Parts: sequence; C-alpha cells; structure tokens
Amino acid sequence: MKTQKRNRDFLCWILFLAIFMNGFEAAGYQTSLGNIGKGYALNEAAMGMLASVQLLAGLIAPLVFGPLADRLGKKKLLAVFFAVEAAAAAGLVLCTGYRVFALAIFLMGLSVSTIQYVAIAALADLFPVSGSRKIGWITGFYSLGAVAAPLVCGSYLDGGFSWKILFVILGGTAAIEMSAALATDFSPREAARETGGKQPSAANWVLSGILLLCAVMFVYVGFENGFAFFIYPYLTDVLKADHAYIALSLFWLAMIPARILCGYLGRWNRQILAAASCGAAVLSLIVGMMENGTAAIVLCLPLGFFCGAIYPAVLTRSLDFAGGKTATATGMITAATGLGGAAVTALTGAASQEFGLKQAVIGLAGFLTADVFLSLLLFFRQNRKDEKEACRR
Repeated sequence: MKTQKRNRDFLCWILFLAIFMNGFEAAGYQTSLGNIGKGYALNEAAMGMLASVQLLAGLIAPLVFGPLADRLGKKKLLAVFFAVEAAAAAGLVLCTGYRVFALAIFLMGLSVSTIQYVAIAALADLFPVSGSRKIGWITGFYSLGAVAAPLVCGSYLDGGFSWKILFVILGGTAAIEMSAALATDFSPREAARETGGKQPSAANWVLSGILLLCAVMFVYVGFENGFAFFIYPYLTDVLKADHAYIALSLFWLAMIPARILCGYLGRWNRQILAAASCGAAVLSLIVGMMENGTAAIVLCLPLGFFCGAIYPAVLTRSLDFAGGKTATATGMITAATGLGGAAVTALTGAASQEFGLKQAVIGLAGFLTADVFLSLLLFFRQNRKDEKEACRR
C-alpha cells in the first residue's frame, strides 16, 4: 500500500514539475528576450518574430499531437517531447546563428506546448476521482514557475551572466523528467466512480461544449497576454507609477491560491467560471479607468485572483465534454490559448499605437466581457443537460 502511494505521489510530482518548468520557460524567455536580441544584434521587429515563432509552435502542437496522445498513450508522447525539449535546449545553448536559434526555439515551443496539455490530460486520466483538485494544483504550479523565473533569470542577467543559463536549466530538467516518465507506470491510480450507471470516461464527446471552452480560453489568454505585456508601460508612462514592476508579480502571485482553491471546489466549476469571468472583467475595467498608479497596482492582486480561477475551471469543465478523449480536448483548448495570446496581443499593440495605452487597456477589459457571456452559455447549457439526464432516470 505504501509503495503504491509513493508511486502515485512520485508521478504527481513529475507532472507538477513539468508544468512548473513550462511556466518557468514562458516567463524566463520573456525576461531573457532583450538580452537574446542584444546577443544577436536584433531590432525590436526581429525580437517580435522570435516571440511569435514560439507562439506559432504552441498553436500547432495541440492540433497535431492531441489526438495522437489519446491513441498512442500519454506516457510515450511525454517521454518523446521531454527528449525534444532537452535537444532544443542544447541547440539553443550551442547555436551561434539567428536562424538556428529560431528553429530551436520553435522546437522548444512545440515541446512545452505538447507537454502542457498531455500532462494535464494524463493527470485527469490517472486520478478520475480527485483529478479536479490536482488540476487546481498543477495550474498553480505553472503560475509559481512564472513568478520564479523573472527572479532567477533577472538575478543572473543582472550579474552579467549569459541568457543561455535559462536553457541549460530547461534542458537538464527535461532530461530528468524524461527518465522519470519512462521509469514510471501511468496506469490509473484511482477507480472511477459510477454516475448513473455510466463511468465518466465513457460519456459522450460533446464538441459544442469543448468549442465553447476554447472560446473562453481564446478570450481569457488573449486578455492575459495583452495585460502582461502592456501593464508595465501603462503604469509607468500613463499613470506615472513608481515600482510598476510589482503589478505583474502581484497578478501572477494571486493566481496560485486561486487555482489551488478552484481545484478543491471543482464540483462548482460552472459557478466559479461565471463568477471569475465577471470579477475579472469588472476589475480590469476599473484598472483601465484608474488615474492613481498605486491604486492600479494594488488592484492587480484581486484581478490576478479572479483570473487565476478561469483556467482550472475550464479544464475541469472539459472533463464533462471530453468523453475520454482528454488529450484531444485539452489540445484544442491549448491551441485556442495560443491563438488568443498571439492575436489579441498583436491587436493590443496596434491599438496602443493608434489610440494610446489607456484606451488599449480599456479595450482589453471590454474584450474580456465576452467571457462573461460565454461562461453563462456554458452554465445554462449544463443545466439543460442535467435536466435531460434527470428525466431519463
């Protein structure tokens, strides 16, 4: 019994570490991009291309490899892409040319995106009873990695060390994760509960439900990326706030308890998704209309708390519609996040040049209100589904 518990805990920590390192990679790359540009003598347009290359890979990977993970097995795909990540990291450390770097960062984006959705899908399959709680924890670990990376990368970059240290860390960790995944059994750790004589994994695939969740994440991640890229210049250039860098740290820190709490309250995911979408939209609008920089920074804390609940609530809801195809479902959702992040960030940049940063931030808040309507559609759609099932019984 103790051996089974150790194996279960060990596998959990492998998956948690994988998602933590994904958050670390995303924030670490953002932190290091300026130094990478200096190293290759790139202008801002070229650096933007490097950022978009990784986003493009993150969009392609879920669509191509999501169904493959359900057919071949999540253990095999995780091991393969841990190896790809380690190889890409080695290429990024050793390369001396811009084009080789672009190819390697594309492979890095491909691998971390695949690891992201396959690890979450594997967690749901392995723990059909307590999966929602663990989804809350694993998404919290992503936020924790995103908080840690700027502190770690900033310290060694300020100390005059190379940006390549980031990829040494990522490559070494990926190699360890690959070995651990290959050595670990991925069979379910819990027996699924029966609901109305039907196992949850045997439920029907509901495409309309998955597409609604994709739309929610397209809007939310579009807002999140736009906010993360433009809140600092908004606070410093428009509101003239001191210590504006604190705002993003508060935003990410508040997501951690929100995501963990959302995991424990998974049975109320419909209500949480609706409340979080509404709270985030209202608070982001207030931040956009603020005239006091310090007050706007403080409001980033509750804004992060509301935003933090959206991702785990969506992932938990997806289990109702996935019909056992968890990797396909999470892959579609991950693709929507990549598309939203790339498209909305680009549009926000164009809007800030045309109308100013303040109007761009207000526009982001207005865009986020779409999630309020989408979450309500999901809420009432599920109510109708429950009523039909009750009638059948």
